[in-house]
Amino acid sequence: MIPLKAFGWFFLGAGSTILCLGVFVMVRAFMIFRSRRRFNDFIERVKGAAEKHIEQINEQVAKKEQEEPSTGKEISEFIFRDKMGVLTTVKIVIDHDLKNSIPDMNKDKIKSMVLSGEAGTLGQLLEGHSVQEDAMSKVQEFVFSPDAVRDMRAAGLEPDDVVAKMLKASGRM
Repeated sequence: MIPLKAFGWFFLGAGSTILCLGVFVMVRAFMIFRSRRRFNDFIERVKGAAEKHIEQINEQVAKKEQEEPSTGKEISEFIFRDKMGVLTTVKIVIDHDLKNSIPDMNKDKIKSMVLSGEAGTLGQLLEGHSVQEDAMSKVQEFVFSPDAVRDMRAAGLEPDDVVAKMLKASGRM
């Protein structure tokens, strides 16, 4: 038979061990919880600082655009073979200084001219814009506004595609 004293020491040792393990697990869980909370707070501070920084940059860009409208031109070259097989280069310019659209006042005036027949019929307007090959051969630069490029891209075309179509239509390509 096991003496009662040994039985008591066993339960005292087992109890204290379980108590120590329990305290260790609770302290570790508290530290993990605290470190996660700190990390989440840090992430939130970084997000807030990044959003604030992005807002400042956007404000600076908007302020700069208001002070001085974007100036400059994007120039690219379009190389093609003409009907004779000679390599020819034309420039495609996207000019940010161009007025992007016709003012509403002029749009109404143009619309009324077309509707009244003062500018001719719509068929005459479309047919009357044929370009002679000699006149087109002198064109070495195609200039587009940023709005025109945006509209081209909305239609699934790039400025290069539009220039190629114009050159083909004129018989130059």
